[in-house]
Amino acid sequence: MTRYSRNFWVNAGLVLLAVIAIAAQCMAQTSSSTNTGTNANTNSSPLPEITKVPSNYIVKAPPLAEDDSVSKNNAEGAGAGTSNTGSTTGSAPPQKGISQLGDRYQSRDRNAPRRDNLEAFRLVKHVNALFSGFDQGAGLGLGIELTSADTIPGVEFRGKFLISTRFYRRFEVEAYFPKVVDEQTHADVWFTYIHRLRDNFFGIGPRTPENPETNYASEYRLYNASLYRDFTENLQAGIYTSVTNSNAYRGENEDEIPINVLYSNNPNVIPVTRWLPGLNTNAKLLAYGAFVEYNGRDNERGLTKGAYFYARFGSIDGLDNDSFSDFGWNEVSLDGRAYLPLGSDFTSIAVRAYTELLNPKGGSQIPFYLMPWYGGRSHGRGFVNYRFRGNNVLLFCIEPRRTVWKQSETKGLDVFAFGDGGQVWGDSRSTTNPQVVANNNFDASNWRFGIGGGVQYRLNKSFAVRVDIATSNETNRVYFSLSRGF
Repeated sequence: MTRYSRNFWVNAGLVLLAVIAIAAQCMAQTSSSTNTGTNANTNSSPLPEITKVPSNYIVKAPPLAEDDSVSKNNAEGAGAGTSNTGSTTGSAPPQKGISQLGDRYQSRDRNAPRRDNLEAFRLVKHVNALFSGFDQGAGLGLGIELTSADTIPGVEFRGKFLISTRFYRRFEVEAYFPKVVDEQTHADVWFTYIHRLRDNFFGIGPRTPENPETNYASEYRLYNASLYRDFTENLQAGIYTSVTNSNAYRGENEDEIPINVLYSNNPNVIPVTRWLPGLNTNAKLLAYGAFVEYNGRDNERGLTKGAYFYARFGSIDGLDNDSFSDFGWNEVSLDGRAYLPLGSDFTSIAVRAYTELLNPKGGSQIPFYLMPWYGGRSHGRGFVNYRFRGNNVLLFCIEPRRTVWKQSETKGLDVFAFGDGGQVWGDSRSTTNPQVVANNNFDASNWRFGIGGGVQYRLNKSFAVRVDIATSNETNRVYFSLSRGF
């Protein structure tokens, strides 16, 4: 199989041109702000992150930029469980000391039931453009949001529609309550429909071969509610509940063997390794749990400093399903990051440890498309998206960074190297089949590593143009993004 087709290099070139064009625009805005006597580093507008990997785009917009006159609590009508939670609904008035473009960005990130990255850009008072909103593999997500803004006291109603460059779709209706008892406590109730068309699948376990590769489509209907509180500017915690109807079936990529040819939804199929729990099955699930997030990252001078921590604890139970009902598990998700200066603010080492642990209840199963994975820009650089799946995943990242051209306290050129390592394990489909039993082992031979390096140009404390080049024993990957990395 060819590693890089002509279409890949064409697409990569287009993305690189887009990155250069956006960077030039941001530098022009910075220059304009400087000429008017305004601090360019704090007034440059954050822009959405655009990542290109072979056959895929990933988009993640940064949070609203801040300066001395703007705090996180001024972010307009943030979504449930977001770290940039607003205390008012509707459109925020223009703030002195922040660019008009930056003032139009609003976070729609959520911390539960799962972390969700979505950014809004205000077009007019009741209409917002949307960026991101999909997990990796979907492509570039764009959409529109209609909102009641501050028309109705105490609540903001929102309707969202997004579509990606790979034609994945998302529709959502939401009621956001910015003040519950006091201005630090918030509530969110929403329904989401998601349709994904062709996600990679290689099998379950840490040693699945690269071939045969197949793909699947999936649909999700989620009814969610969340109650959360901002205890400090950096600390947020909350509880959530969710009811999900989901299904996975044959994907739309006809160049690969259909998933229903390789696998079955029948638990009695022989061998049992062909059984895929959740395939062609309407899985109805009830989830509930709690989360906490601490965001102590500091981008005020030089490279990122400080720390970040996220934890979520949940329980999932299967409801009455059509052909198979025995779903159920407990789950823990932990994500810790530290940014350590080495002698100065312009030399540092960034480290990350991430794990997601799903423990089946008794002999219950987990739908294969909800299992943790390893592979992709955020979960193992150097491997294709969703390369390995299992009940559990553990990931480590290390990234030395060095500023080689300092233009100001927040602007300059950095180089970096990185190493990612991780593995998946856990398979509850059988207690006797040797291959399935072996999938449960956390073993040194199952580690997968990717290494690489790159360069980033920081335009301000929120925005950077970044290129990562990654390699592993299986493939090479190039990532273009507008971010400061993890």
